[in-house]
Amino acid sequence: MADFIRSALLATVGVSGLFTLRSGGVSPAPFDSQNFGFELGDLPDNVNRNLTNLIEQAELHGPPHQAMQVHEADTLYCRGAGKVHDQKADILLTDQPNSPLAVRTADCLPVLLADAEAGITVAAHAGWRGSVAQVVVKAVAAMLKYGAQSDRIMASLGPCIGPCCFAIGIEAAQALATSCEGAEQYITEDEQTYADLWAINRLQLLESGLNPAHIELVKQCTCCNPQQFFSFRRDRGLTGRHLGVVTLPTYP
Repeated sequence: MADFIRSALLATVGVSGLFTLRSGGVSPAPFDSQNFGFELGDLPDNVNRNLTNLIEQAELHGPPHQAMQVHEADTLYCRGAGKVHDQKADILLTDQPNSPLAVRTADCLPVLLADAEAGITVAAHAGWRGSVAQVVVKAVAAMLKYGAQSDRIMASLGPCIGPCCFAIGIEAAQALATSCEGAEQYITEDEQTYADLWAINRLQLLESGLNPAHIELVKQCTCCNPQQFFSFRRDRGLTGRHLGVVTLPTYP
């Protein structure tokens, strides 16, 4: 059994997109067991072994490109052999085959984008601050500069903390509610205020010209499902990291 979720939508256009689960790795508690985050307290050798296993299991061409994620909306263009770049970016883009891209998450929303005809892929990291910064809007704009067309772009929005668990304060609620037209309807208030990152980012993608049929929501809450997912909020910061990975079809 694969220890990741495949994007069914991206597969329809021959693009590999996946979201890892927490099972199937070698890391000990509290990073058990398929942790991809360095500098969290897990041994680097464990993280590297998990990565090697994922490359084999998912049939990736090699390690994915990663960056220093800072909850903003800067773009890093990637090509060639993957590595962890010493550069701040929450959007990774390539127009090269055999160059997997990945973002790390543990409640934030991983967004995988592809225009298969143009040969352009993006992995984006969208927490609430990234959503306020319209990271997916800027990701689509970056793709268009490289020759993508919005009506061809496919988007897979992976597991994240759901509206059932994502309690937020007044500042975050106000910022998210004004992040795009209609976003306020996905900020709900009872005794506590909650936000729906899937719905808000979907709205932003629609505003960017994507076809509704080209947007996939993998609605599994990371906070609700401790057996399957790491959750920064649930585990009070002491937890591992998932990868959301996208790559163009690999060639010899």
